[in-house]
Amino acid sequence: MVRVTRRMVAGAAVAVVAVAVLCVAAALGAFRSDADRARDAVSSLLETYVVPVPDEEGDEPEDSPWPAADYGDAATIEALERFGVSADEWHRHCFAHFSFEVGEATAEGDAATVSVSVTNASLSSALDAAAADFGAWEPTPEAQEAYAQGGRAVLFDYLVERVYAHLDAGEGMVTTSVDVPCARGEDGTWSPQVAGSEGFFSALYGGSNVVAGLAATGE
Repeated sequence: MVRVTRRMVAGAAVAVVAVAVLCVAAALGAFRSDADRARDAVSSLLETYVVPVPDEEGDEPEDSPWPAADYGDAATIEALERFGVSADEWHRHCFAHFSFEVGEATAEGDAATVSVSVTNASLSSALDAAAADFGAWEPTPEAQEAYAQGGRAVLFDYLVERVYAHLDAGEGMVTTSVDVPCARGEDGTWSPQVAGSEGFFSALYGGSNVVAGLAATGE
């Protein structure tokens, strides 16, 4: 017969606590690889471009990460705002159909690369379609009357509304694959390095180069 001592009970209790701590740590991701952590960071970034869906009362989720900090189109927004276009409204239409999938990740030292697949309506296609709509509308008596009453700003409002209509319709959906570089900071956290990246922001806008090519929209 084995005699159970206090020391044995205490040792068993310590072992149970240790196992519990390990299980909790694993559940919280304490033992995730660097590649997984970089992958999580990219996923969190892309979530900030997902337009929040309001509930039945019209309220948006309080925990929604929207809006993103950087949309890569500062020059375009500056031009649009001169005509009274809301940056938030513009981006809500641009990302109305945005979705993404995070793929494989590799990490070496303090650098990592995460592959992502992004799907969205093409902003370039929406702009082209809106320009065609405007070209057909401009010679009409309705357009001439609108111009007489409100000037160029009214014509620009019509153009923007046509852009929104084509974006909302989900025309020209494009899926783009892009590699997102990440860097590990001194505190050990990983962060995507996308500032000024034409490839990344082009993917976000359905293959449309907003970094270099759309600022002329408001000119």
